[in-house]
Amino acid sequence: MAFCAGQTFLYPLSENKIAHLWVIATEPNIDGVFAVVSLTSLRQAQDQTVILRKDEHPFLKHDTCVCYGLAEITGSEKLQGFLDTGLAKPHRDIEASILAEIVSGFTASDYTKNRVRDFVRDYRAESKPQTA
Repeated sequence: MAFCAGQTFLYPLSENKIAHLWVIATEPNIDGVFAVVSLTSLRQAQDQTVILRKDEHPFLKHDTCVCYGLAEITGSEKLQGFLDTGLAKPHRDIEASILAEIVSGFTASDYTKNRVRDFVRDYRAESKPQTA
């Protein structure tokens, strides 16, 4: 499966853990590596940098926040392995406008790990159209 920014998946799918909706936040780079971030309940969440309302994605049953502290850099092979073994399941894509908010939040959040923040910053710099 080819992955792209805006795709979502449920993870982890196991009996003893609660599945969360994860968002692929960046396009895969040449090595198939991209940033992912989890959505979590707004209740008692420390990081409320980006809040999504329950009607902004079919999976959301209540207001939710982006959990930048759990954001990671992962690769196509790893995610494909999770999908192949049933640990993850694809879900409906997130809207482009919401994805843009999520991506902006990586630099705005105090909870984003430096290596993830740097990866997303570099991705955004490379994605900007070149001006003459």
